[in-house]
Amino acid sequence: MSSQITTGSFVNVASTPYFIPLQQHVSRFDLMNLSKLSSYTSGRITNATWYDYMSNDIAIVDAPTTVTGPLNASAVIRTQLAQGGISIFNAANQVKGANIAVASFVPGQPTVFTASAPHGLRVGDNVRIVSMTSAPELGGLVMTVTAVGGGGTTFTTLLDSTNSLTSVGVVYKVGNAFLPQPSLYYPEWRAIASITLANPMGVTLLVRQVYQIGDVVRFNIPTVFGMQELNTTQNGLPVEFTVIAVNNAVGTQSVTLAVDSTAFTAFAWPLAAEYPFSLPVMIPQGEGNINNFQSFGVVPAPLPYGNQNILGFATQNQGANGILIGAGDGTAASSTGGLIGATTDTWVWTAFTSLQQFPQI
Repeated sequence: MSSQITTGSFVNVASTPYFIPLQQHVSRFDLMNLSKLSSYTSGRITNATWYDYMSNDIAIVDAPTTVTGPLNASAVIRTQLAQGGISIFNAANQVKGANIAVASFVPGQPTVFTASAPHGLRVGDNVRIVSMTSAPELGGLVMTVTAVGGGGTTFTTLLDSTNSLTSVGVVYKVGNAFLPQPSLYYPEWRAIASITLANPMGVTLLVRQVYQIGDVVRFNIPTVFGMQELNTTQNGLPVEFTVIAVNNAVGTQSVTLAVDSTAFTAFAWPLAAEYPFSLPVMIPQGEGNINNFQSFGVVPAPLPYGNQNILGFATQNQGANGILIGAGDGTAASSTGGLIGATTDTWVWTAFTSLQQFPQI
């Protein structure tokens, strides 16, 4: 016997997983796509159910289809979704994904990797590449998947691999950009994909970031990447910069900083021959004064908050438990399927639990 915990609704972003924070144990989770119930588009999932005896990322789903014959009628097929389904998420116990063999990648920016078989990765997944035999300088990088294709065998990241040699290797999932981050505290340091020579300066990151306007950051840029102007001043002290704009969208993953970099040395990923080297990273320092950036279009914050430097985000625990609604093409297809598809839909959900006690009779 189970009891309803709570219910709710949401409107998804196209092809983007959706996270629902829930602290209670969930024994059963029901999901209904209201937008597709009315149109009954052939093949699109209308209902999904997950039970706690099931593995993560799957679901029992209903999807309409056309039945050929004298009536040529619509019918609902109930089946099990193989990926892009419903998962229980525990921020304190995030599990590494299975190893996926990488057959090759196309050097350039962005970088398109090809797996030896369908990889099951989704846009927004954070992945780590290792064992890159011909490109060891890329080993250990964590990146956000910005696109998938090739029938589920290719995935794209914002990595600039122009100076690298294509290679076999291994990739595995370490998280998802739409889930609470593994470190639990906001924000994390991020490896840099590229930096512009502009006023103001733009920084693109390999992993989707959650920085906000007013955050203060510094940089650690190894010499082989150039742009040493970001590291230290002439007195040897680290330089700090204030974030004045952000774009958290997967595939953009950028921040804009209040600094004129037009005369700086260019930033570029080095040649493979320069390996070994450490990663170029942007490191959070605190939350700063945003009252001096009106020339960049930043609205001053009310006093006294707007004119003090604090470390507030160091105490903001972002950890959460809950349900992750997966994404794919919105159908139950074996290699490309997933609950949330390429359209913006309205969903209703209900969570149940069986963890309760009853009096003895």
